[in-house]
Amino acid sequence: MTGGLAHEVETVLADGGFGPGSGLAVQERADGVLVSWSADALIRPTILAHASDPAVHTRATIPGIRTALDHALAALFLDAGFHTITSSDGVLLVSRMRSAARPPW
Repeated sequence: MTGGLAHEVETVLADGGFGPGSGLAVQERADGVLVSWSADALIRPTILAHASDPAVHTRATIPGIRTALDHALAALFLDAGFHTITSSDGVLLVSRMRSAARPPW
């Protein structure tokens, strides 16, 4: 069982339909929570089996699926009030939004 921000992130994921079995892993760090995804044993062979069709290949590559997932997760976390940063290796860093500085007046 995780606590704090990691628990909040897991709750947002579950509420968004990314519960257990989704392939997403959550790891708490000092600067936020890492959310990563790895293609499971069913997804990768399915994509590879259809990759010879040029129309399918350009849309069904692991990087394409990862990009779509990154966008979906970023929107999900933004809607829940979190900030996200995506790294080049497909790992999402989720942190709390910093409150804007209040004007002095």
